[in-house]
Amino acid sequence: MLLLRCFVSPLFLKAEEGRKLLAIVLGVSEGLAREGLELIRAQVGMPGVKRAALVAYGEVVFRAWKDGGWVRGEVGEAFLQGMLEGAVFARSKELAKAARKLLCVFVEQRTVAGVEKLIFRLAEPVLFRSLQVANSNVRHNGLHLLLDLFPLEDPEVTKDVNDPLLEKQYFLLDKLLMDDCPEIRTVAIEGLCRILNQFWEVIPSLTISKFLSKIVDDMSKDSWTEVRLSTINGLIYLLDNPQSHEILKVLLPRLSDMVSDPALSVRSAAVDLLLAIRDLRSFQFNKVVGLGTLLSSLSNDHPRVAQKITKLLIPSYFPTKLPLKEACARCIALIKRSPTAGARFCEFALSEGSSPRSLVELIKVSITLALSPTGMTSEQTDGLVTASANLIKSLSDEHSSLASLREFFANTKLKLLFKTVVSEEARSALLSMGPVVSPDDLSALHNQCMNIVMNAAGISEQEGCQKAVQAAHKLVFSSGWSDEMFEALTNILQSKASCFAEIYGIEPPMCPVASSKRKKGKLLKKTSAKPSHDVGKGSSSSPALDNEDFDIVAGTSWQIDDMLKDEEKRAAFLQSSYSDVALSSLKVISQVYIEQCLQFDSLDVVPLLAYLNLAAQSALQDVNQTDISMSESATISHSLNHLLDCFGKFLNESFAGSTNSSKLKHNKKSAQQKDHHREAPKGNAVKGTVNLCMLGTSILKFIVDTTTMNLINDNKVGCLNFALSFTKYASSTVKLHQEQSLSFKGNDLKDIFMLTRSSFTYAAKLLHLVLSNSTETPPEEAFFLANNLLDLVPSVESASGSKYALSLISIVKQWLPVLILGLGCRWLIGPQAEANNMHALVESDLPLWVAALAKNELLVAEAPREDGQSEQGSEDSKSSRKLAEMTIDKHVRDDLVDSEESKQQLESAKALIRSILSDV
Repeated sequence: MLLLRCFVSPLFLKAEEGRKLLAIVLGVSEGLAREGLELIRAQVGMPGVKRAALVAYGEVVFRAWKDGGWVRGEVGEAFLQGMLEGAVFARSKELAKAARKLLCVFVEQRTVAGVEKLIFRLAEPVLFRSLQVANSNVRHNGLHLLLDLFPLEDPEVTKDVNDPLLEKQYFLLDKLLMDDCPEIRTVAIEGLCRILNQFWEVIPSLTISKFLSKIVDDMSKDSWTEVRLSTINGLIYLLDNPQSHEILKVLLPRLSDMVSDPALSVRSAAVDLLLAIRDLRSFQFNKVVGLGTLLSSLSNDHPRVAQKITKLLIPSYFPTKLPLKEACARCIALIKRSPTAGARFCEFALSEGSSPRSLVELIKVSITLALSPTGMTSEQTDGLVTASANLIKSLSDEHSSLASLREFFANTKLKLLFKTVVSEEARSALLSMGPVVSPDDLSALHNQCMNIVMNAAGISEQEGCQKAVQAAHKLVFSSGWSDEMFEALTNILQSKASCFAEIYGIEPPMCPVASSKRKKGKLLKKTSAKPSHDVGKGSSSSPALDNEDFDIVAGTSWQIDDMLKDEEKRAAFLQSSYSDVALSSLKVISQVYIEQCLQFDSLDVVPLLAYLNLAAQSALQDVNQTDISMSESATISHSLNHLLDCFGKFLNESFAGSTNSSKLKHNKKSAQQKDHHREAPKGNAVKGTVNLCMLGTSILKFIVDTTTMNLINDNKVGCLNFALSFTKYASSTVKLHQEQSLSFKGNDLKDIFMLTRSSFTYAAKLLHLVLSNSTETPPEEAFFLANNLLDLVPSVESASGSKYALSLISIVKQWLPVLILGLGCRWLIGPQAEANNMHALVESDLPLWVAALAKNELLVAEAPREDGQSEQGSEDSKSSRKLAEMTIDKHVRDDLVDSEESKQQLESAKALIRSILSDV
């Protein structure tokens, strides 16, 4: 018993003498051999067994087998046969891997007399059969074992007898390359490349060509990312064999597209392949992938890929072995050829081995050329400046280099460069350079910073402009000019808001606070507040809106919203006297955006987002400073009530207008006179609807976020009413556009559908928050909101087709318990309220989802007619039946029917919905 306990002791497994002792114990008697091998089998089957322990057990068994005795007889062969079958048929991949690890000790000793014959005798009956079974897990395990045992041969027969056996193995490997299971294809590719690397001389050349052609031509285009990745990794491994280079010279250029693969891991591995090729004298990497393709990837790809491409190109474009002057000339040539790629190249030059001294010299050469751009385009000049900025950023920790650079950039070189550059990226680069190379004289950049801040119209859709503005903000805050920037931004907003208030007859914003820091003669450039068309309150004609004004408002709002995302900038802005002016101005602007959203083909919702974000951050600051309850935030309450009132009035007028239009559709002139104030918009009706849905979805998101933070606990009914009106508008508008042949198409269809999905999710989450936090009777609005949300499904299906409806149902499925609870509210709010609810529901149009379910119930109950008269009705109601099956049966059943209790819950849910249907 003590001897058997040694088999599970780590001390015996770690020590060489201990393993020898265990091998001797296995040869003492048949009983000890059986029990010892059974203990080893149990240890191998334990989850989490360490690799070192498996190798130690394999060594013990091999020693005992080699020494003869009981292990070399039937007892030992039975154990090894069990291990081999476990390596193939084990359900767990970890168990199969553990069994293979123990057997690998024998495979590595196959040169010992008798070992190869033993392996062949045990594996041959099992292995080939396992590679052709239907179970993919067995094929996967068998493939691993074949790769470990290859070549599987009988050492006691001639070559003529073994050749068909090798051909069979080649055939199975070729077949497994095209296996249905992607994991098997992945293992087959890498394993086959390993076999070719190790046994190139003994494999026929035609077989090699066939394998490599299939890997390069077919596997590199596989739909699975892991398979494409294994293709590159296998070829990198195969390059270690010099005999493969001749054929790979022909095949590798076919992989040039993999540098642009959709998967980042594949693109990164493709550059690793080029790096492996670069180190081989017989290869030229630019013949595998063209320089143009590499520069394009360097310009636009992920930093991980861009850094590897820099490592690939640096011996050619900034070599350390050449004189510094010539190396700089090569890098300048790269920047001139592709300014964006050259700038990215400089970003990683230091990390890839270039010396700081050489990079300082490159900066000086680049800036000198940029200041005298004779014979260069503006893109090349901007590229030189951006490249220099990237180099300076990488050298920011090299103090000796910075001293030389600061001396070089004296005499207002930065100011001169601002007059030279054109692009926003270059201006952003210059602003980032300023604090590093000229920290004591940033005043020279003051005007440039303020010009960028004040002339950022349309910034929300221009990434380059955003980077320039963010760099300007950073420099402004670090230089102590933040109050001046706050004043400039709030003046712009107040000016535009006053203009809008005058045009549309609404209350103007509060006046800006005069700055005591403004110097005489240094007045900032003012933005004109003069409207293009003065239209006073009550004007019967729609004003012509100036798109430039709205671009300026959007750009300014984006800057305020961006500052609120940074903790330091947010604190400075909220503590200044300008935040209240900005909030008041954004309030007016948001009201105009809501009331006029139907007039535009495109509308930027950034001002509304900035207004909501500023209100929320102001409320949170008040909570932190005064230590009051979050539910008492007056800022949130005032801002939200204002938006809900504006949106509610707009939606009510829209519903009234659409109703009048429907009733008087045969007398168009009379309808226009009756509803002149809210006539059909002059803009694109579909685009206007998209604009309104964007605004409504943004407000819904804000409501959900602030409700989650307990900032609007006192106005949840008002929020439910807004969600109720907005979802009703969305459903009815989609239906109205369909009736008027103004259906959504192309990008508009995608936009409106994504907004519908988002608004559904936010409204359902709001319903969940209200119901879960209700300590008293749930509000009756929850019942109507649940109905409106379900109405969106048939509305989307009728307007856009079943494809979009099915996608929306996947969202409905997640919130179905909440919707059912919302529908059940009428039982929870008492008999009187229930009667009022049902009366209101019957007075209005029948909910679309109820109509769809009712139609389905009628079709199911209707017996088929012999004369075929019901075929047309069946075809017309096909979508309704499909919708009913998905919403009630299929999707609920997938989630709930897992037990008897779940079945009862399902039947209760169905009964609840059908009772609503019968009551209506």
